[in-house]
Amino acid sequence: SSNMGSIKMALSVGVEGHKAFLKKMMQLDRMTTELPESASPIVPQRWGEINTATIAFGHGLAVAPIQALAAVGALVNGGYLIKPTFLKRSEEEAKKDAIRVIKPETSEAMRFIMRINGEKGSARFADIPGYFVGGKTGTAEKVINGRYAKNKNFTTFTAIAPSDKPRYVFLAIYDEPKGYAESGGYSTAAWNAGKTTGKVIERAAPILGMAPRFEPPPSPFPLMAKLGAWGSR
Repeated sequence: SSNMGSIKMALSVGVEGHKAFLKKMMQLDRMTTELPESASPIVPQRWGEINTATIAFGHGLAVAPIQALAAVGALVNGGYLIKPTFLKRSEEEAKKDAIRVIKPETSEAMRFIMRINGEKGSARFADIPGYFVGGKTGTAEKVINGRYAKNKNFTTFTAIAPSDKPRYVFLAIYDEPKGYAESGGYSTAAWNAGKTTGKVIERAAPILGMAPRFEPPPSPFPLMAKLGAWGSR
C-alpha cells in the first residue's frame, strides 16, 4: 500500500466528497445493534485537507470493529451496505434494507485487489490453501503524548474468503505487537494480525461449512481479465 497514493486519491474527490463517501459507508455515525454497548466514531472536530489526507491512510478516524467490517462487506459483496445484526437472518432479509453504495464493477475490482495481495503481497501469510483468501494489512504507529511512537504499533488485518464470491469477512487487531525472530524483529501487521487471521480461517472454515477448493476458480474476476488488469490472467 502507498500512503501517498491513498492521499492523492482522497484529495482528488475533495474534502466534502471524501466525507460524503465515508458517511454513505456508515463510518461517521454511531452504529446501533441489538447490544447497547456501542460508541460513536471519533472524527475530527474540524475537517480540512490535512484530515482527509491522514484519514486516507488510516489515521484521524476511529470506528468500532463491526462498523469497519460493515464497510468492508459492502466493498466486496457487490456493493450493498448491510446493517450488521447479532440475530440470525436469511440472505433475503439482509438484502431487504440494504443500500447500494458502489457499483458491482467497483466491488469486483476491490475483491481482485485483495486477492492479488493475498497471492503476492502482504496478505500472503493468511492465504490458506483452498480458500482463495484476499486481505489487507494495516499498520499504524501509535500516538503517545501527541507524538508518533516509532516502536509501538497498532495493527489490523481484514480478510475475505473466498475472494471470488465472499462468504465471510474476518478482522484481527493487535495493540502493540512485538517483533520476533521469524519476522526479523518487525511488528507490522502481516507478521501478527495477518498470520493470526490465517490460523483463524484454517480452523474456522470447516466449522463454517466452507469446503476447500484446490483448483482455482475458472473465471473469478471476469471484468478485471477483460480490462487486462495485472495478475488477472
